[in-house]
Amino acid sequence: MEPNMTGLQDVLWTGDISEDLKDRIARDPDVSGFAEPFAYSVGSRTRLKEVALYTRDGDGKTQCKLTYVTTVQEDMINMNRTMHGGCAVYLIDTCSGAALIVLAMATGKPTNSVSQALNTTFHAPAPYGVELEIVNRTTSLGARVVSAVTEIWDVTNGRLCVTGAHHKMAPSQPKL
Repeated sequence: MEPNMTGLQDVLWTGDISEDLKDRIARDPDVSGFAEPFAYSVGSRTRLKEVALYTRDGDGKTQCKLTYVTTVQEDMINMNRTMHGGCAVYLIDTCSGAALIVLAMATGKPTNSVSQALNTTFHAPAPYGVELEIVNRTTSLGARVVSAVTEIWDVTNGRLCVTGAHHKMAPSQPKL
């Protein structure tokens, strides 16, 4: 079966990524398209640029790097005409979560998790109209907690704007 790569033909794929995994990534809206209703206008413009699986030096564990691109537009800005902090946190949440999903897919682990903590540091504003690169690297895929770090870069001006550390855990069953 040929992967459904619609919209992903320009993605740079590096590492040991099978055609089956590419197909699963292409079909997963939490990785390739952010189809959720919340902040849909922002998520729908955020494009996957790079998927990399690699072996981390030190412990030899497989890790994932996902890079997304988008442009700061009207629905992302605050009164200063720079990206709103809430929008930056949304991008960190969804993009780092996608990196964790891809790593889980690649290693045969569960892909369902919920946020436990999301720590954010703002370094510089991202003005209206700049191109952003959202670089996400997994750091841990444990049995209880999974983690990733994110850097949001203003590539138009060559500045690091925001960093984030995202920790997630397996969801508990709701109590009714």
